[in-house]
Amino acid sequence: MTANAEKQNLYLDNKISLTRVDPNCTHASALLLIHGWGASSDIWQGCIESLQQEFDIYLLDLPGHSLNKELSFSSVEDFVDQFKRQHFSTLPSRFSIIGWSLGGLLGSFLAQAFSDRVTSLVTIATNRRFVSDDGWSHAMPDAEFKKFNQQLSTVDQPSVLNRFYVLQTQGVSSTRNDLRNIKSLLSQATYSLEGLQQGLAWLASYDLLSCWDALTVPTLHQFGARDNLVPHDAASLVVDRYPDRALKVFQASAHLPFITERESWLASTVDFIRANSLQAIKKNDIEKSFSNAAKNYDSLAVFQHQVGRQLMSYLQANSARRVLDLGAGTGYFSESLRAHYSAADIVELDISSRMLASCQERAVSDFQVQADIEALPFEQSSFDIVFSNLSIQWCHDLDNVFKGLADILVDGGTAVLTTLVDGSLFELKQAWSNVDDAVHVNVFDNELKIKTSCEQSGLKLQQWLVEDDVQTFLTLQDLIQSVKNIGAHNMHPNRPKGLMGKNKYRQFVNAYSALQTSKGELPLTYRVLYMVLKK
Repeated sequence: MTANAEKQNLYLDNKISLTRVDPNCTHASALLLIHGWGASSDIWQGCIESLQQEFDIYLLDLPGHSLNKELSFSSVEDFVDQFKRQHFSTLPSRFSIIGWSLGGLLGSFLAQAFSDRVTSLVTIATNRRFVSDDGWSHAMPDAEFKKFNQQLSTVDQPSVLNRFYVLQTQGVSSTRNDLRNIKSLLSQATYSLEGLQQGLAWLASYDLLSCWDALTVPTLHQFGARDNLVPHDAASLVVDRYPDRALKVFQASAHLPFITERESWLASTVDFIRANSLQAIKKNDIEKSFSNAAKNYDSLAVFQHQVGRQLMSYLQANSARRVLDLGAGTGYFSESLRAHYSAADIVELDISSRMLASCQERAVSDFQVQADIEALPFEQSSFDIVFSNLSIQWCHDLDNVFKGLADILVDGGTAVLTTLVDGSLFELKQAWSNVDDAVHVNVFDNELKIKTSCEQSGLKLQQWLVEDDVQTFLTLQDLIQSVKNIGAHNMHPNRPKGLMGKNKYRQFVNAYSALQTSKGELPLTYRVLYMVLKK
């Protein structure tokens, strides 16, 4: 690991360990790296310095390998369930996954489990099945695999691993260099016999076809043309069955394209992840959505106004020189802010030009600014008060949002905010889960993630309250229209594209109808977080 690549081990209940590598850039998107069988996270060392320029990196050692040497799971599903329980809050709300060989198998299942949070998946030398059978011949022969597995129990472990390293590097012009490289990278790796045996059992028994069929995450499958363990013919599955997915075959590589053709591998991989790291919602989608809603917004935004009025009650009636209405929308609350702070300059900021045009019509403030909350165009210590009602849930990087708030507030300044948190619109999510695994509902951060981002900014929590606001509707059409009317419909990049079949929609309607209240009304829950922060 390079000297400036500081690592932080992230343990929860002394179970599955992750290692975080601090990024060398701001606003880095998150990336989870998973190595293959008989290796460790050190296998990525040759790529880490380059990846640091783009990503906030998390390294995962497989069960039975190095940091997770003592861990064992009966199945991949058990591992994924445990990982999700432990690291749901550890990982950023949006991240990509790169998995090599067996790591690609686990990465595929994790991408399926975190489908609403994973922005892209890259599998390296990962086969549909790693061991051939009657249904899939483009894999390692069963007899050869069994022989290798038997040797693990009867021959000393270093000799078996050394043979495996040779298999991974054979058949390319750089065999000697690659073999020397992999041995050096893994010189400090440690394993448990049980963990190695378990990994081989997973390689032998799992078929990724159903998992890959269900994946909605943008995926790049990478293969080495000279791979002795995963024949390059395995790529035919991607061509034939998944024509919309990206495929890259490295012509000079065997099982280790990220070592053999490192620069080409980095370029291909970073470009793919960068292109798909939309981090949940495109900014122009947000601007378009709320601009379209601007004309009738105030007549329809009953819920927003109700929440905003409660947020206003948290403001103290003291003197303020400058007040920022952050995510001002139509300027509905600027009038109330003026009543609180009659002598202050009120600045209205929103991403939507049409919303700001509505602000100008109210003529409460002479200062309207079209900008992104994650890139505030103000000098440090510019505002005494920041008011933000149901706006920051559309932001990608909460760490950056709260840091920005801390920068623009004067010492002693106050920010009062509301946002939606995980649990909002859960009825919609629950009903759609009965239909398919696609992302039909916007994803909201959980409380722990928000609180952590806030505390890291240096802002002090003065008040913290979470309330469920349950809206009810007589028809499902009215319920869905209410979400659309306020610009809060599904803008996730992995949302289903194109028209939906009648059968799917009927399934959705039936599932939601089962949630009717005793009065025959359909509920829709918004989980609202109220915050008062002090600098």
